[in-house]
Amino acid sequence: MNLPNQTTVLHVSDTHLSPDFPAATEMWTAAVRYIERSRPDLVIHTGDVVHDDPDDDRDHEFAAFQLRRLTTPWRIVPGNHDIGDSEPDPYRGLISQERLARFRRHFGADRWSVAIGGWQLIGLNALLFDNCLAAEEAEQWEWLEERLREADGRPVGLFMHKPPAITSLDEGLYVNKSIGVTSRARLLALAASGTVKLIGSGHLHEHVVLFSGGALLVGAPALGPVPGATADWNLGLRCNGLVEYRLSGAAVRVRLLREADLGIPSAARRGDH
Repeated sequence: MNLPNQTTVLHVSDTHLSPDFPAATEMWTAAVRYIERSRPDLVIHTGDVVHDDPDDDRDHEFAAFQLRRLTTPWRIVPGNHDIGDSEPDPYRGLISQERLARFRRHFGADRWSVAIGGWQLIGLNALLFDNCLAAEEAEQWEWLEERLREADGRPVGLFMHKPPAITSLDEGLYVNKSIGVTSRARLLALAASGTVKLIGSGHLHEHVVLFSGGALLVGAPALGPVPGATADWNLGLRCNGLVEYRLSGAAVRVRLLREADLGIPSAARRGDH
């Protein structure tokens, strides 16, 4: 239950849903039950909602059905398994107009903006950053500028699939685990200006919390099973779970919810993505 003047947002990522992957569905079912009990103000899914193949209509249909089990408000942005990847070495190929259209057909818009709890939360399609669909990318940046003007001084949280960086918003490293350096520089400028206070992402299957350039960078772990069913430390904590944000004024509190918190059966923590 939310306290007065406090808004709760749950951040889910990398569910990897498919009718042929029952372990992921079992874990999603546990999360749905937790969400229905806790009644957050908003649920945000940062992509890789389908198991693996961005061209599999059956998996898209199944994942869209699973999201519609939620009775709380929710929003989603696409991941590379949903619409294709970015250079270099794109897993299962590059993002395409056909793949983007499939996602929009099943899940709705690939970007969105919600005013909630005194914040402006904005979902972005990370696979458009520094990629082959130049017109789509330019349109998204223009759209983002309009949404930031509409925020009118409210703190802004951005949500996307790939993280903006691995360790720091001013790093020059790019290995296709994050968005490209050109787009990263634009986000750094927004954070440094005080406009963007929070950037939530997924993709790495790890829970990470960093502060860089004036913004809190939060990585959500995979909700779908971690390969090997183990929790260990890499860049962050590789585990199953989701992230809870408590928004109060301009402040945000972050809490990791693990398998036991969500009531996920230990037998479900198996399989490989």
